[in-house]
Amino acid sequence: MSKGEFISSNMQQQVIRGLVIAGGLYIGYRVGKRVLQEYRERKTANLADQSAEVRQAMGLRSAMNPSGVSWMMWADGTNENAIEQIATQIYNLEGVSSAYRNLYRSELLSDLQSELGSKDFNNFLQTVANNRINQQSNTSSGGSGTVPSGAYTQAQRLIVAKQNVFIRTSPDASYQDAWYEFIGNKNIFRTARAGEFVGYATGKQHYDGKNNVKFIEIAYKVSPTGGMPSTYANQIGQTKILWISASANYTEQFSTVSAMEAKYPTTKGATKYLLPITSLGWLSAPGSRIITIQNTPILDAQFKPITYVEPNILLGYPVMSLSGKGIEYTLVRTLEGIDRWVNTKHIIKS
Repeated sequence: MSKGEFISSNMQQQVIRGLVIAGGLYIGYRVGKRVLQEYRERKTANLADQSAEVRQAMGLRSAMNPSGVSWMMWADGTNENAIEQIATQIYNLEGVSSAYRNLYRSELLSDLQSELGSKDFNNFLQTVANNRINQQSNTSSGGSGTVPSGAYTQAQRLIVAKQNVFIRTSPDASYQDAWYEFIGNKNIFRTARAGEFVGYATGKQHYDGKNNVKFIEIAYKVSPTGGMPSTYANQIGQTKILWISASANYTEQFSTVSAMEAKYPTTKGATKYLLPITSLGWLSAPGSRIITIQNTPILDAQFKPITYVEPNILLGYPVMSLSGKGIEYTLVRTLEGIDRWVNTKHIIKS
């Protein structure tokens, strides 16, 4: 073998050795990265039972990518209704985005923006923003304090109808009491007349993106007082939780009774039979309220019926649940501080 041939053979061996080492390092890097990635995904997934943010991230991904195959996401189709429902549960968007990034190595808001139309994407952001506002909303009984940015109202403000407007049992403006709407889950409680005091803001709000209507939640308790309109005759002793448009075209808000009565003389005396709810603050916390959705038997400690309550009545707040004989019961602490049992199917936790 000549000297030139020896040098050439030696260089080939060095090149091959270098390629083997480089290949090994690359494979090691890829394997290590995959192992680390799987560990992070597994660790994040294991937190699902403990973290609402992780569950929400998984739910959003499932709504955008039902097949579970990442590269098929563009062709999978998107469940907009599921995304809308999950949005109402999100109070920590940053945490959900972080969990989504750890699970799927992608950016949540970018994926949502590409999967949803601009209107649905903006509705998602507005819903999440409302959740934050509802959580941070001022809850002082006197209505003092700082109103969160983007809030439609402030807790304990007095709400007056500027013109005839629907009061609803849910924040959905789809139904307008038209003759052809005889089928469907109409949510119109009644029509408030112009100049009527309708109740006290709870500090909770909702944006109906489908109909482009902003809603505020109102509450009141009916007290038997002389001069009370017949409208409330069948509601004596009841506490109501309802919704009304937040638009300045339909409603006006006041911080004091004197200011309200000065501008709307027809409201004089209304606060004597429509009372604010004591300690209104807890109403803005998610899952803190028990509201009936049908005629509901109220049960004592021995699970025997005491009385019946109509739909859309605020009972109190949940204490615990108990299952037995195929039925689940919820223990409710009423606004008067009394513990009562109800069938869980007859209520919603709001």
